[in-house]
Amino acid sequence: MPMRMTCLWVGLAALVWAQPRGDSPGERGGGFAASAGYRLGPGDVVDIRVFGVEELSKPAALGADGSVALPLVGVVELAGMTTAQAALRLQELYGTNYLREPQIAVMVKEYFSQPVSVLGAVTRPGIYQLRGPRRLSDVLALAEGLAPEAGSEITVSRSKQEGGEQTFTVPVRGLLSLNGQEENNPWIQAHDTIRVAKAGIVYVIGEVGRAGGFPLKDQEQITVLKALSLAEGLRRTASPQKSKIIRTAGEQKTETLVNVRHILEGRAPDTLLAPNDILFVPHSQAKSAMGRAAEAAIQITTGVIVWRR
Repeated sequence: MPMRMTCLWVGLAALVWAQPRGDSPGERGGGFAASAGYRLGPGDVVDIRVFGVEELSKPAALGADGSVALPLVGVVELAGMTTAQAALRLQELYGTNYLREPQIAVMVKEYFSQPVSVLGAVTRPGIYQLRGPRRLSDVLALAEGLAPEAGSEITVSRSKQEGGEQTFTVPVRGLLSLNGQEENNPWIQAHDTIRVAKAGIVYVIGEVGRAGGFPLKDQEQITVLKALSLAEGLRRTASPQKSKIIRTAGEQKTETLVNVRHILEGRAPDTLLAPNDILFVPHSQAKSAMGRAAEAAIQITTGVIVWRR
């Protein structure tokens, strides 16, 4: 194509990648401020449209240094710019020596420079790419929401430019209710790490109606009676007076006998269970082998979690 080209005037304004609207970029939300729009970065693929000059209209990928190599104008650094700023920069470069009043639009075709890690109790943990300012709820939606075993807290971690890490904790209940409180739905930025804590679980195994694990929601506390209720009560073959609570702390495991019959009759106080405790109710005809039965039952049923109550 000849070096001297004339750009046809097109009565269209340069297109700009549409950013989501909502709070102004400078507002505070949950301890983290919103970014001022999507900024191009290494790996992003942009679609450059020079109206009236198809030869210059093509996709281009930003290299590791944040620049692109373009016909006529050579290497242009676009990292850190919004699409609108990139379009103005290209209009300036092409308009200086090559085109008359060029009209240029830049849009993001593929996102690769704004990763966010979503870990823990979500449906699809992984790395997701931001497409402009996003709040915590938006990013969790990319991961298809919270998993049934989600606990009571979400932690957002961000590296500081001067070193170290900044963290912010959001209560799950606050995020789900919101009630106009922005601190429960903070802005998320590139390279943030979101960790959704898993709920503690109490296991009920042995001679009960529905053996399995029951998650503790919102710092919930479960007693022996409540755990038995969730497990749909005792079977007729149960020996509740010989029940035990199996508790693990680090590498140490303790077994405590508990008379469930006395608790049911109101003759003994209801016992509070801790996260990851196992309440084992033995068979009435297996008292002598209770220890071995408990071990076998734990191995078989601790992987069975009852999420729906």
